[in-house]
Amino acid sequence: MMMNGTCHLNHQRGFATLLTALIILVGITLITLFTARTTLMEQRMSANHYRSSQAFYAAQAALEIGIGYINQNGTGDLLGKVFPPSGDPLLQEYPFKTGATLTLNSPGDCYQLIATGKSDDQIGRRIISQCVTTLDISRGGGPEQPLISRSSVSLTGNASVINRYGNTTIWSGDPVTLGNSNSIKTYIRDAGTPLSASTAVLESTDSTVATQIISSSNLGIGFDIIESDPALSGLTAEDFFDNTFVLSRDDIEDLAQIADQLFTDDEIANIDGLTGLIWIEGDSHLSGGNIGTRTQPAIVIFNGNAQITGNPIIHGLVYVCGQLTIAGTVSVVGASVVEGDTSLVPTGEDPVTGNGTLNQVFAPSLLQNDNNQPLPGLTVAVAGTWKDWE
Repeated sequence: MMMNGTCHLNHQRGFATLLTALIILVGITLITLFTARTTLMEQRMSANHYRSSQAFYAAQAALEIGIGYINQNGTGDLLGKVFPPSGDPLLQEYPFKTGATLTLNSPGDCYQLIATGKSDDQIGRRIISQCVTTLDISRGGGPEQPLISRSSVSLTGNASVINRYGNTTIWSGDPVTLGNSNSIKTYIRDAGTPLSASTAVLESTDSTVATQIISSSNLGIGFDIIESDPALSGLTAEDFFDNTFVLSRDDIEDLAQIADQLFTDDEIANIDGLTGLIWIEGDSHLSGGNIGTRTQPAIVIFNGNAQITGNPIIHGLVYVCGQLTIAGTVSVVGASVVEGDTSLVPTGEDPVTGNGTLNQVFAPSLLQNDNNQPLPGLTVAVAGTWKDWE
């Protein structure tokens, strides 16, 4: 009897061991499955993060390339289109990775670059955007007169200088000479035209539109011409440049070079059709062309003496470090500023001279780039407009 009881007890102990082992096995299995599931989720999260990061950096790279592209090429007809175009040299230098695309929109208050980046497997997708505009390098909003000279002005051919926004047309540090004929005239807005008139009227190149003659060879120097002003003649060449621009000569030259818009006299024909910042190094001879437009003006800096012949039309600001000689039929819609550096101007000659035809119209809307359109050489991102949501 004792032996049978002991055997029964041993059988019960084996069952308990088996049950314990099964419980442990189930627990281990559950832990293993949970760990595997967690690991799988972590792998998926890691892969998603990698794809998202890859797409984000692709989009950010596309955005930076887009700013550089517009800085070199302008906006042109890019609105609403994916760019840069296939085969563009910029793509060879900075290829878009993983199928990133870029679009330029103008929602109303800015020009907005929208970059879409994708991961290598095309699953991850990120969109970022930022507004771009033109860097304003003019001090104080730009010139307030159509023609400004640090020294003298001598016009002996034909000229019309028009300012429908104010009562001054020529501002000079030394005397102004209007020649011997009556073909040189200055105009201001007539009394019947309000300052609220359209820019088409206020910036018209037609001297018979909304104007009244103030100064001429017959009438003499009127109140619209401020001459022999020591506030100008007392400035050094560097001070005069600094009063016109907020950046140094070197900085502005660098901006033009980055945009591939720095030229010498041998290359000056290439500026025909260009807009934005243009730097011409050394003495030069410009013979015609259309530089800048009403919607995309230019800032043309002649770092030397400038002789202008032919029939050029310039929309924007003309700045001449040396002597400006008008020998052709020149139209400037914007303003002309002549530094007249004595180390550049020929001895005994006036910094502004010539017997050609000058049609100078003051156009502050061009000088201030009122439409905020990004221009070559001056395109910058607008601070505070970057966003990574649609």
